[in-house]
Amino acid sequence: MSKSFPILKLPRLALDEILLTMRPFELFQFSMTSSKSKIILKYLLRTRVNLKYKLEVSTDNEPKITMIGPDYTFFDCRFTSDKLRSEKTEYLENIGGKSDRIWMYSENVIMDWVRLFQIVMELFNFERHAVILCLDTFSDQNKSIIDFIGSQLTSVNACHFYGKIVADQDVEYVLKNIKVPKYLKFQCKLSDQFQLKLPNNNIVRISVSDGNWLNYSQLIQLKAYELEIKGSKITNVELNAFLISWMQSECHQDLVHIGISVNDPETLDAIFDLPHERIDNDVNRQGRTIRNEIIRMRGGFDIKRNDGATGTIYFRMDSDQMMLKMIVFECIV
Repeated sequence: MSKSFPILKLPRLALDEILLTMRPFELFQFSMTSSKSKIILKYLLRTRVNLKYKLEVSTDNEPKITMIGPDYTFFDCRFTSDKLRSEKTEYLENIGGKSDRIWMYSENVIMDWVRLFQIVMELFNFERHAVILCLDTFSDQNKSIIDFIGSQLTSVNACHFYGKIVADQDVEYVLKNIKVPKYLKFQCKLSDQFQLKLPNNNIVRISVSDGNWLNYSQLIQLKAYELEIKGSKITNVELNAFLISWMQSECHQDLVHIGISVNDPETLDAIFDLPHERIDNDVNRQGRTIRNEIIRMRGGFDIKRNDGATGTIYFRMDSDQMMLKMIVFECIV
């Protein structure tokens, strides 16, 4: 009859070496074997080693906790109500990195997701946090889920919203209770009455895939280094007014890049009813953005801000939408 190995009786250095060879899933399981195991592991992970992990949590059909390690190594634990998928594992390796996944059966996937979330937060220090909220999946639990996330993370680097049902209240509740200083992505349904209210400080990037709610007044007030807006009702005349306001330093002085859908490709002249210069495609230029990034480009249409900054405008097709894109820089060469 085989006996279990008394791993906790090993010398501390030997035990640490064994723990450091374990995958995150194995570390979670080890921490749940006893209170002593959790204390030992927490001390090792939070004080003695410098593990560079990022955390991503998601509330899709199979709620998941993802830890992203060096060299794009993904450790992914998903909760499923399908018994046939219980303990299923999957390992993928491609040019995008390595992905190590496991499915855990649960009769209450959100409750067990919450438990694992708490364990992960207790054991590890993370460089960055990202939250993906699928607002349709557990719509009757959205508020309690958001409250729980806020109790664990008062600030997250990125927050992505997904869904096909109108979710104004849920989105507003997240933005009121959780700080998102870096990246906001809206791939969800919002009503025409939705008002995006953000702190005064600049967010790094805002992406909107269905901008039916985003009018000219809201565009002028959005503060971000990068904006990507699709499906808005903003007219070419309003795009012209936006560019003129930018040229007069009346809005978006920290803007680095904007991409916004053009609703009437046949009347681009209305957009360019302002001073501009067409740059030959053979002309290569190099510039520096307000964030000290070096960029290279060729061609486009240049407009000038009254402080000397250049905005280069060009047009690209994105699926069936024409997009106006502008990069803001100070020319170096």
